[in-house]
Amino acid sequence: MDTKTILVVEDEPLLALELCEDLTKHGYKVPPSINDGDMVLAGVLRHKPDLVVMDIKLFGFRSGLDEALRIRGFFKTPIVYLSSYPYTEVAEQVKRTGPAAYLEKPYNEASLLGTQ
Repeated sequence: MDTKTILVVEDEPLLALELCEDLTKHGYKVPPSINDGDMVLAGVLRHKPDLVVMDIKLFGFRSGLDEALRIRGFFKTPIVYLSSYPYTEVAEQVKRTGPAAYLEKPYNEASLLGTQ
């Protein structure tokens, strides 16, 4: 069985590191995280992840929601949002992108792994 690749898109450095470490210890291949919305599509093209864990607020001009729509234009890669926004505040925007799941920060490792 091939190891699944998960791309972490997160602008908070400590949280990005924690996510990468948690996913790696559970056997996933995790390329370097991306913190800039303008670099997400390039990262997806380069690493061809099986799943993207995406924050909504990112550095750069594009948000995680913008980038999810761009990814959807090319790939069927599942996207799990991990955000500090309560779901009720962004529900309509999130639904448009067809996410696999929406988790609020701080994340629970078991909940994150359950979305795979």
